[in-house]
Amino acid sequence: MIFAKCLNSEFLLQKMLRDNCMPKNVQKLIYIFLTGFCCLFVNACDTDRAATAIQNTAVYSVKAQTVQIRDVIQSFSLNGRVYAYARADVRPQVSGVVKERLFVEGSLVKKGEPLYQIDDALYKAEYDYAKAALNKASDQRKQAYRNLRRYEKLVAQHAVSRQDYEDRLLDYALSVDDEKLAQAELDETAVTLEYTKVRAPISGRIGKSNITAGALVTENQSEVLASIIDLSKVYVDVQQSASQWRTFRQQILNGDLVSNHKQNEEVILFFDDGSQYPIKGKLSLTEVQVDEASGNVTLRAVFDNPEQILLPGMAVRAHFAGPIKKDAVVVPAASVTQDSAGRSYVFVIDEENKVKRQEIFTQGLCDFGWIILSGVKPGDKIAVNGTQKLKTGMIVSIEGDA
Repeated sequence: MIFAKCLNSEFLLQKMLRDNCMPKNVQKLIYIFLTGFCCLFVNACDTDRAATAIQNTAVYSVKAQTVQIRDVIQSFSLNGRVYAYARADVRPQVSGVVKERLFVEGSLVKKGEPLYQIDDALYKAEYDYAKAALNKASDQRKQAYRNLRRYEKLVAQHAVSRQDYEDRLLDYALSVDDEKLAQAELDETAVTLEYTKVRAPISGRIGKSNITAGALVTENQSEVLASIIDLSKVYVDVQQSASQWRTFRQQILNGDLVSNHKQNEEVILFFDDGSQYPIKGKLSLTEVQVDEASGNVTLRAVFDNPEQILLPGMAVRAHFAGPIKKDAVVVPAASVTQDSAGRSYVFVIDEENKVKRQEIFTQGLCDFGWIILSGVKPGDKIAVNGTQKLKTGMIVSIEGDA
């Protein structure tokens, strides 16, 4: 039709040129120019029509998935730090000069193993003195007992007065008490003498020594001789916001979530490079109060650490399996796109394989994808790849369809 109009215009042009009195060479140039313009116009129109036809018939191949209902675990991850399962600072319980260090720094020590030897000459002398005093008290008790037995016979024969007998009875009772007192003093000096060997209070790995042989130490001093850490197990403490804790708790009480105590006890640990610690831990403590400064609740998990990979102070991320949401509508994470305003969308595919961009409202991520509050329903078919190329009304082919 356009071509016909161009031909009609050319006929009118020729008639107009014949009736005009302008020179023939000028008429010829005008004729050539207008004829070329008409041809270019016809060619451009054909190109636009071809592009429109290609766009209307273009078909993209996408993968699709049906929206499903699942029971999903409301898992969450929190940053935390590793703390020692048991730690003990070694301090002397008696005063004196350190004669010898008996351990290798950084080695494993057992509970009760001697770590330092303090000069025990004075304490040994006190022990010997207490032991001699006990022997003396024991001999005096025996002598008082013999006198008492003799006076029992004499008073029966009326050879001595009753007062003399009672005095011997008192002497014996006092000698018994003196012997007990001497025994207690001996026990005390024995303990003090034993304290000259500074022993490990717990089993674990001992750190560096803060003193050397020849140093003077005092009883219960503030300076630590060395520290022992039990690394066979470790604690991981994390902080959970009180609002998140309350939300989970309220949803469980309302029946929106179901608590799964067995799964909630399992904790998975990740390092700062994203790698996973091979041994799962168990939740051992949920603090019963909220920290007023941070507004957080402390959760503590315990992990076996046989290879001593986890060290106190290490920053980690703990993954907790939270409560279960029953019959949740879930879509794959790859199917969800967002615009510049932060609104979320999916592309729904109808029975004629036409796509429509549909806004959705999400609750959060789970292991299967996004949990949907509204926007799509179970059974809807949605595109899970190539969404950046899709537009409403476009026809697509679904991969895997015959």
